[in-house]
Amino acid sequence: MSGPTSPGAARRTPLVIGLGNENRGDDGCGLAVVRALRERLGEDERLVEGPEDVTELLALWAGSERVIVVDAVRSGHAPGTVHRLDLAHQELPGPWRATSTHGLTFADALALARTLGRIPASLTFYGIEAGSVGMQRGLSGPVAGAVAAVTEAVLAEIGRAPAARAANRR
Repeated sequence: MSGPTSPGAARRTPLVIGLGNENRGDDGCGLAVVRALRERLGEDERLVEGPEDVTELLALWAGSERVIVVDAVRSGHAPGTVHRLDLAHQELPGPWRATSTHGLTFADALALARTLGRIPASLTFYGIEAGSVGMQRGLSGPVAGAVAAVTEAVLAEIGRAPAARAANRR
C-alpha cells in the first residue's frame, strides 16, 4: 500500500509555497501562511517557505501537479484584501508585475516558467494586499487577518479543513 511519503503521493499532494521577507512588514504574509499551515498540519505536508531567488520555484514545483503560492501584492486595494487567481490559465494582472522586496518578482518567475513550459497543471495564487513593506518585523492587523483567512482557504482547498477531516474519518 502506498503511504503519504511515497513519491507518487508526494506528487499528488498539493505543494504550498509561501513567498516573502519577514523583515519587510506585510511582505512576510506568504511565510506566515505556510507557518500557520505547518502548525495545523505538521511537518509531513508539502509546505515550503519560498526561496529568496524566485526562479528556483521552477525546480521546486517540478513534477508537482498542484501548487498553491501565497505572496504579498500591491495593486491599490486596501491592505488585507485577498486575491485568488488560477495562474495555470491566466496571467497576473499588470500592476502586480513590479511588486517585490525579494529581487526578481514572482511574475518574472511565472513568465520564465511559461516560456519554458514548466507551469504546473494546477497553479493557484493567493495574493494578500500589503500595507507597509518597510524594514520592520510583524504584519499589520489587516494583513494578519488575511493570513488567517488564507490559511483556512488553503486548508479547505487541499481538503484538510476541520470539517473535511472529520467527514473523511467517517
